[in-house]
Amino acid sequence: MKLFSTIAMGAAMLLTAILPAVAQSQGGSDLDSIIKRGTINVGVGLGTPPYGFTNAQMQPDGYDVNVAKLIARDLGVKLKLVDTTAANRIPALTSGKLDIVIYSFSITPERAKVIAFTDTYYVDKQVYVAPSAKKVESVDGLAGKSVGVTRASTNDIVTTKNAPKGAKIQRYDDDATTSQALLSGQVDGIVTSGALANAIERQNPDLKTFFTVAAAPMAIGLRRGDPDLLHWLNTEIFWLKTTGEIQALQKKFMGGEVDLPAY
Repeated sequence: MKLFSTIAMGAAMLLTAILPAVAQSQGGSDLDSIIKRGTINVGVGLGTPPYGFTNAQMQPDGYDVNVAKLIARDLGVKLKLVDTTAANRIPALTSGKLDIVIYSFSITPERAKVIAFTDTYYVDKQVYVAPSAKKVESVDGLAGKSVGVTRASTNDIVTTKNAPKGAKIQRYDDDATTSQALLSGQVDGIVTSGALANAIERQNPDLKTFFTVAAAPMAIGLRRGDPDLLHWLNTEIFWLKTTGEIQALQKKFMGGEVDLPAY
């Protein structure tokens, strides 16, 4: 009887452990909710070209926006784009206002404590951009200079971590404002994504990228604890690589650059 009681207790404990996972797989995933609702709410940054911007037809466009369109297409649902800021990405996601975030979202261990990340869908870099006459060869050369960054972005994180004593870090709410601070001379230079730096330099030949601060692998953000949605998104990223659609978007929006990790 004692042996039977021990076995029964062990079986009960096992069922207690696995039932939540079973319940989630039977309808608790955001994947099921999105499909049932018929709409996916995606956070993007429309002030972050070439990832997100408003085009000449006054429509949302850019690399991230078009990746979101492909995801909605393959889910068979309508796409609702929600323009947000770098600082609000995670709160909007964890509060349930957004289903996923596709916003030049760099993977960091600190962020991964709060949200989940998919596999990478682009690998960018953080670079220092300034007028070509104000040459700076490394991070150490930023001492005594004012440097613009977008608040709560990885550009902010790596600059704050690596900037030498005496560097003055100026934080702005979005990439558009950060870029404008550079163009108007409010700062000596900015740390921004390589893709955005390319776009800025094409329109302003007197500006130059001087050095790379860090690599920036980009991923889609989602809430933790949803393996079904995470699995689907990773499958979708893999599929878009095999069809070549994601590479085509990179060529279109990243100045011909194609930088995908091996899969």
